[in-house]
Amino acid sequence: MKLSIQLLQKTWYDKTIPNEDFENRLNNVAQTLIEQINTLSSIASEFSAFAKMPKTRNEEVEIVKKLKNVTALFENEKNIDISLELNGIEELYIIADKEQVSRVFINLVKNAVQAIPKTRKGKISIQLKKEKNKAIIIIEDNGVGISGQQKKRLFEPSFTTKTTGMGIGLAIVKNIITTTGGNIRFESSKNKGAKFFVEFITV
Repeated sequence: MKLSIQLLQKTWYDKTIPNEDFENRLNNVAQTLIEQINTLSSIASEFSAFAKMPKTRNEEVEIVKKLKNVTALFENEKNIDISLELNGIEELYIIADKEQVSRVFINLVKNAVQAIPKTRKGKISIQLKKEKNKAIIIIEDNGVGISGQQKKRLFEPSFTTKTTGMGIGLAIVKNIITTTGGNIRFESSKNKGAKFFVEFITV
């Protein structure tokens, strides 16, 4: 931002530049500043959301319904097939904040959608399993995958693999899950998609 303003100031004092050229530079600088301000606003909002998570209101949450809802939410995504495999499980309860659980699933599926190139036929699968006292949700995509360097920092609040935003989403997701006593991990290779494993303690 400082550089843009300095460039505009220099142009203003350069009296040899025609008015038309100055107006063009003014418009370009103004547009750049607007974009930078919007980016800073987005960063501030995301960090605020991370720092000021709503107070957790734990209760019994039925996650089969939650998974059906998130599947329905994304089923009309263009050029992407999304599937849900419940493995015969009709109901499964965990203790958590129901709104935060929805946020976890929506964020992970949204990330999967965004990881798939527009030129590729997308496939996202959501699978639910039960092992002893754990509910295991597996969300897999055929997107661009996660490189070795990215893997080390994926859940850091300031890290993102995207071109916009600050990657707060996965940090919040991990915080929500671990607060319930659960866990999240992933498997991925660059250009070979990603698979996230979410574990919650069942009732």
